[in-house]
Amino acid sequence: MPDNKSELKALKATKYTSTVRASSAFDQLRASCYRAGLRILDLTDRLRGRDHELLPPRRYRRFIGNGDFLKVGRQITDYMQEELGVGPSHDVLDAGCGAGRIAVPLTDVLGEKGSYLGFDIVPHAIDWCSSAITARHPNFRFEHVDIRQEIYNPDGKLSAADFRFPAEDSAFDVVAMVGLISHLLPPELDNYLTEAARVLRPGGQCFATAYLVDDKVAENIAQGRTAFTFTNDHGEYYVHSKEEPTYAIAYRVEYLREAAARYGLHLRREPKPGTWGTSTERPASMDLLILERD
Repeated sequence: MPDNKSELKALKATKYTSTVRASSAFDQLRASCYRAGLRILDLTDRLRGRDHELLPPRRYRRFIGNGDFLKVGRQITDYMQEELGVGPSHDVLDAGCGAGRIAVPLTDVLGEKGSYLGFDIVPHAIDWCSSAITARHPNFRFEHVDIRQEIYNPDGKLSAADFRFPAEDSAFDVVAMVGLISHLLPPELDNYLTEAARVLRPGGQCFATAYLVDDKVAENIAQGRTAFTFTNDHGEYYVHSKEEPTYAIAYRVEYLREAAARYGLHLRREPKPGTWGTSTERPASMDLLILERD
């Protein structure tokens, strides 16, 4: 299993996909070389016929995570259809939409009576989504939000702890937080749960992925038997790195359950465990949870 040092090395590589960066000349050169390498891979994909009209360039999807972009997006969307009943007339808000990993497959699900709104802190991802997806599907909208985040947007002007979603009250049937909770510290998580409850219609659902910890997973973390290391235990939550705490955060299940309940959200069912907390093998999946608004 990779140690913290190698994880942070990968994190630094991820940083080079951002538009805001590089304090030293060496960092600037390294970032430029990294992006140039991804552009070469994009060109190779096109020459080999691996391109897709709604597949963002590698330099835009590198920060989203591992795995096949289109395949993983389709798997997530299939789950949303099967478990949440997402259909043609639904209104979906995608918090932390990235480069449109679930927006792309949702273009085959949501019809003219449905709508999609995605927002993210990475401007070039939003620019790409707007030009590639909105241009073909006008009921899909994307907004950049300038939230400060030490990894992806360190110079942001807004705080995730008091940010207001760019949406009206009770406007959505579904709120998606895919790969988002793992980057939110407790005050930020509280605010996002508050906002999810605000924009959901009564009976609406919040679908999220997270690193969830029960007693068994806590034991596995302590003994190094998880696919992802969380060596900094803060009681109700764990962080992967003291230096970059919002890179990856795991929450105690009961803490998240109680936090959601404070804002009128309840677990519709027990979370579906991923593989990250019971095995060191990679790639590993996160836990899935569905919260329903009272």
